[in-house]
Order: sequence, then structure tokens, then C-alpha cells
Amino acid sequence: MNYAHAFHAGNFADVHKHLVLLELLNHLQKKPTPFFLLETHAGRGLYDLHSDEAKRGDEWRAGISRILALDAAQLSTALERYVAAVRTTPPNTASTLQFYPGSPLLAVQQLRATDRAVFVEKHTVEAAALQQALNGIKRVTVTQTDGYSAMNAHLPPKENRGLVMIDPPYESDTEFADVARALQGALQRWRNGVFCVWHPLKSGDAHLRLHRMLVDLGIRKILKLELYVRPKDSPWGLNGSGLLVVNPPWQFDEQMRELQPVLHRAMASDGAGDSRVEWLVGE
Repeated sequence: MNYAHAFHAGNFADVHKHLVLLELLNHLQKKPTPFFLLETHAGRGLYDLHSDEAKRGDEWRAGISRILALDAAQLSTALERYVAAVRTTPPNTASTLQFYPGSPLLAVQQLRATDRAVFVEKHTVEAAALQQALNGIKRVTVTQTDGYSAMNAHLPPKENRGLVMIDPPYESDTEFADVARALQGALQRWRNGVFCVWHPLKSGDAHLRLHRMLVDLGIRKILKLELYVRPKDSPWGLNGSGLLVVNPPWQFDEQMRELQPVLHRAMASDGAGDSRVEWLVGE
């Protein structure tokens, strides 16, 4: 395991992906029938922003810290929901932010008593930490295994409605191909599921390989969400956060066209980068 999310917790990419995650769950809650959530690369669940790892880059100060600094007039209902979820994750308080919740802890706050979630984490220490963070929460399972294999095991779910969050570390040169292959197989088993894939946006546009793979596989209804907080050609690492949502809820694209510019204005240095919401593939 080379990648450690503790160095990056609460950064602009976390804000972007977690806001989108919560909004997708909110859309699923609009129907009374239960839904299923599967996360293939769940992480440890809770990250100490005062740890040595977090302090090394202080990435959260250009991410969640800037969102929490927005005044009430700048907060939409979606942003209020996200901010409240971060602030109310124990042991945080309304006035103190020491820990940033990973996607599992944010998600379980939104689940109803009838909804179900499976969080998958491959690495032993991270999985154990996640199990401890979620201990005692009903209808939630933590599994230590390969995330892509878990999609074979858990799809289609008995609820036949829900969301799969795919957020790998992109340590491997084959990761784009692994994502594309796993997504194709999952959609063959569960055609009406909602799938959300996160990927990094760096100089060189390597992520376009993933886009081309998905288009070539014939996957339909792919919404592309991109948030750049640095110039696209900046050589200094992560310039933006990309999300691909397959089978997004109705009018979700319009909602993101309103939300992403707010995130961009709050977190982009000197207005660098931009916000894009486009259909990679339509109906």
C-alpha cells in the first residue's frame, strides 16, 4: 500500500466527491423503498486533521476549511447538508473540526433504518479502523477484500435500487482499465444501478483514457463532473477532481451546474481552473 489518504483527507477532491455522494443518496431517499450502497475502496472512515500525515501538506485548509468558512448566504441546501454531516461526526463539535469523516461515516448518517450498506477495504489496518469507526451501526457491513471482486459478490442487490461508489487510489498503471472492466461487468448484472467513479485530474489528461474506454464499451448515460482548482497543465500533482456518474438521477446535471461553481470559487486559488458539467455519453 503506497497511497495513504491520511495525507489528503478533507482536501478539495474530498469535498467534491463527498458532496456529490451525499446528493446522490439524498435523491435515492426521495422514494420510500429501501436502497443499497456499496463502496469499493472505502478507506479508514475517520481522519485526524492534527496528525503528522495531515499536517505535512495541510491540504484540508484549502478544502473543507474554506467550505466551513462560507457564510450562510453562500450555502445551498446541499452544502448545508454536507457541512452539517462533517460537523456532527463525533468527536467534532459545531465549533471544532479535528477529524474529517471519510465517505462511509458521511454516508451512514444519511441511511434510513431500512437501507443497507457494504463498505469494502482491501488493506488490513484501514479495514480494521473502519470496522471500529462503524461498530454497532445496524445494516452496515465492513468487508476486507478486493473492491472490484466485491462488485461481483454483491450485485445485483436484493433492493434492486441504490448506488455504487468506486474511488480507487490509482496506484497501478492498470487502474483505469480495471475500473472500466469492473463497471462494464457490474452494469451487465445491474443495469439500473447508479454508479459513481472518482478519478484524478492531472497534467497530461491521462484520465481521458478512462473516458475513451467507457465510450468504447458502449456504456450510456454517463455524466462528467470536473472541478479544477489549478490550471490544467500545472505539473505539481492533483489539479482537479473528476467524477463520472452513470445513470444519474433526473436533473442531477442541473443541480451540479449550480453547486460546482460555488465549490470552485471557494477552493480555487486566485480563480484558477474551472468547473465543468457535461454529458460524456447521453441516453
